[in-house]
Amino acid sequence: MVPGLLLAFAFGAPPSPVPLAEAREAHNDAVAKFGVAVWNIRRDRLLTAAKQLEVVAKLDPDATAPLRELVRIYSQLGRETDAIRVAREVIAKDPKDVDTAHALARLLFDIGELKEAIAAAKLAAERPPSAERADKTVAVYRDLATLCEKAGDLAAAEAALRKATTFLTENRNVIIIAAAFTPRETDTAAAECLERLAKVQTKLSKFGDAVESFTLAAKLYADPRGANDAGAATRLGWNLSGVLQAQGEPAAAIKQLEPFLKLKPVSSEPYARLAKLLRAADREAEVIPTLRKFALADAKNLPLQVAFAAELARDPTTRDEADTLFATVTAATNDQRIVDVVVRSHLDTQRPSKIVADLDKAFAALKDKDEAKDEKPVTAETAAIKAFAAAKAEAIAECLRPLPEAAVAVLEAATADIRAGTKRTHQVYYFLAQLAARHGKIELAAHHFQNAVRNAPRETTVDAYSGLIDVLRIGHKHRELADVCQAALRNIENLALAPHYFNYYLASALAELGEERAALAAADAAIQQTAAGDRLTVRLNKVYILSTLGKWDAAIELGKKLSDEFDTPADRLRIRYAVAAAYWGAKKPTEGEAELRAILDADPDHAGACNQLGFHLADAGRDLEEAERLIRHALSVDKADRRKAGNAEPENAGYVDSLGWVLFRRGKLPEARAELERAAALYSGATSPVIWDHLGDVWFRQGEKVKAKVAWEKAEKLYEADAPGTTRGRRDGRLDELKRKLKRL
Repeated sequence: MVPGLLLAFAFGAPPSPVPLAEAREAHNDAVAKFGVAVWNIRRDRLLTAAKQLEVVAKLDPDATAPLRELVRIYSQLGRETDAIRVAREVIAKDPKDVDTAHALARLLFDIGELKEAIAAAKLAAERPPSAERADKTVAVYRDLATLCEKAGDLAAAEAALRKATTFLTENRNVIIIAAAFTPRETDTAAAECLERLAKVQTKLSKFGDAVESFTLAAKLYADPRGANDAGAATRLGWNLSGVLQAQGEPAAAIKQLEPFLKLKPVSSEPYARLAKLLRAADREAEVIPTLRKFALADAKNLPLQVAFAAELARDPTTRDEADTLFATVTAATNDQRIVDVVVRSHLDTQRPSKIVADLDKAFAALKDKDEAKDEKPVTAETAAIKAFAAAKAEAIAECLRPLPEAAVAVLEAATADIRAGTKRTHQVYYFLAQLAARHGKIELAAHHFQNAVRNAPRETTVDAYSGLIDVLRIGHKHRELADVCQAALRNIENLALAPHYFNYYLASALAELGEERAALAAADAAIQQTAAGDRLTVRLNKVYILSTLGKWDAAIELGKKLSDEFDTPADRLRIRYAVAAAYWGAKKPTEGEAELRAILDADPDHAGACNQLGFHLADAGRDLEEAERLIRHALSVDKADRRKAGNAEPENAGYVDSLGWVLFRRGKLPEARAELERAAALYSGATSPVIWDHLGDVWFRQGEKVKAKVAWEKAEKLYEADAPGTTRGRRDGRLDELKRKLKRL
């Protein structure tokens, strides 16, 4: 049940310093608690079971059974970071644990750690396949293929899928006898793996192999004694048409596609492919009539209707009909795939302003409903319209997220509209501001957030101000931020925000500008104006203000006073973190490190403490292996938190920079370069002088002096943009060192 202690007794482990009776008592206690925990798991009492298993793990640190259960429970409770940490412990103790390695691969993939996820999946796939657990074996191979495909390693993905299909086909009878799968389930799984294998082979341009794999899959699907799925067999005509299209055989591809279209697929892609194939086969005149025939026969198929509209939009003479059809479809749904077709059509026809206009219509409908309420309570209808408009904005943003050039085109079109006097609803300004921020257009984002602030009703200014303040801080626009906060305070009676909110950020901006007296006055005002729930937050802000002003001793003293006033464990961690930063600034690294290690003793998953300690160790050039481990853990925890929060930026640029810096210190220049270039590409990293400074160091060491000069000059400009005596780079001599590097270069 709990193997650690059991094995010690069974196989004659060396004598323990713990008395035998005491060891037996601990063992019995661990076994009993483990049994109770399992009982609670079966009754879905997961929180109770987790606490019990944590106790069992401490009683028997060599046991893996309680840790395996903890991995499952933590995953179910949304505690991915804890699940990953415990799974790694299990793998370290038992590298042959397929289930845990497989679970770890999935957890790592979910937080974006693709490289580590692949390593864990490969570890799971190393065990010999088991007919008794055919479902697990196939799942391991398929997940490994998915991860390799995501990483661009198509050859490895192909190999994993070949292993899956070989296992299922060569061991069919054994799997069925073992009752792992029924005959139909076995053939269905094999057909699905063959179908995926063929898609990977198509990407590898192995067209002959792809046709063979699709054909074998179709036979398995069509066999009445096997998978017995005629619909799936017909669907493979769609896949075969793709292979033939890639081979440049449009006529043969159309022949394969036509039977599939008779199934009336609820997707835009088959109809868009048909249009492309007809054009490739010199049958362009048939495109509109053919799609019109499909559209009339299946009027409720919205993906088909939008595909037809996209084809109509290609021709200026039928563009009005297309726009009417687009409006009808998008009024009925915000399905991401349908919105994507509309957005791409507007971009392809060089009409990005249509995207903004369509969005404005959705928000205008909400505004009309609001104005018609005459101060009546919000109705279900109004709430539904609001939710629909918000979903539309998110769907459009999602379409543009991977298309930076398209996003810029939309922003430029919107800016031109506004300059021409076109009025938009405040939600559109907010959308444009968020879009600009996501793509690193900080000044444009600030401009649109300011428009949103000016045009938003009193009760909806919170989000606009929050976004404006965020981009001004990211862009190091301290003077502009101070002006925004001061203007808001003068108009505070007309805003739905408390004055302490603006004094809080005003204090930070003024401190960065070196305006000591005004900064401290704003910090004190925020403290006086704050309700009980935010008391620690605003007081800690003063610690940071004092640190920014270089008043390290005062910051440390205030932090110690706060420790006496706020004594909950969570509050203590926040205070320690602020005090640690002050110690580092005061050139007291021993005390700063002690504070950070105390935080990590209490909370090993404190991302900020992991990153700060790792960065400082790397900067000092010591304990670099530990530094790298700490920073990687910070990134892992932070990614999970950002994913849960739906953060637009998937990673913290500062943490990525820390990883790049420790890799640089370890002499791993290619890896360091990759991380630092990634950090600089993040919109919060593009304006960081430290990141550009580090990137210049890497480029210089790699012999790329021209690139190094560009990076260092950018870092110098960013350092110089801040007020004298306030930024970290100025205080710790980084700017002076940077100038020396440029002079030597």
